[in-house]
Amino acid sequence: MTSDKSIGRWFGGLLLVAMVLGIWNNFGLSNPVFSGRGYLHNGAGMAHLFGASVLMALFTAALGLAATVIAWPLFRRTSPGLALAGLVLTGIGFATTVGEQASFMSMLSLSQQYAQHPGADPLQFELMRGVVSAARNWIHYLDKIVGGAGLLVTYVLLFRGRLVPRIISVLGVAAVLSQMGGISLELFQRDLPMLMLAPLALMQLVLCLWLLARGFATPAVKPATGSPLR
Repeated sequence: MTSDKSIGRWFGGLLLVAMVLGIWNNFGLSNPVFSGRGYLHNGAGMAHLFGASVLMALFTAALGLAATVIAWPLFRRTSPGLALAGLVLTGIGFATTVGEQASFMSMLSLSQQYAQHPGADPLQFELMRGVVSAARNWIHYLDKIVGGAGLLVTYVLLFRGRLVPRIISVLGVAAVLSQMGGISLELFQRDLPMLMLAPLALMQLVLCLWLLARGFATPAVKPATGSPLR
């Protein structure tokens, strides 16, 4: 039977790998597509980067889902309702990631059409670029909000079960709320302050390193009222 510490180490390890790959994908792998004159001009010549970025994003989301599934038996002992909510939110997050990557590939299709029709009206393609970019960005924001909700449930579960030091859980909840609040500003046409995302990145790193070193503690589960003592 897998111990609670082992489950915690697997959970933390998978989340750490997902975080590192996600950062590399967003700020490294796909960065050349948007550099210089932008994806409309660059994309047709970088189809391999689009494909690699999409597969990396799907793999990263799958790691997060796998981590939640691995921790499910332990989380369910802590709070069955919250554990189910976290699992559902993680599944929804995977689905929104799929939708976002489909929109990302639409950007490649538009760039290829632009390259294949050099005599077409550039203004028309510029207008289409704005629409296609917006479609991808909106689902990206929703994906991050759903992902934040899943992390919020996770930190609450960690707090209730005393699976990690409570200071990590409390600061994690605050960090997630900061991230969700910052992303939500975009829905109201307000600029996202990047500093609102930094606390969550820090707390995720702290949580993952703690779990790799110590694993989960045995969850604090209250006995049911009226249960006979044995």
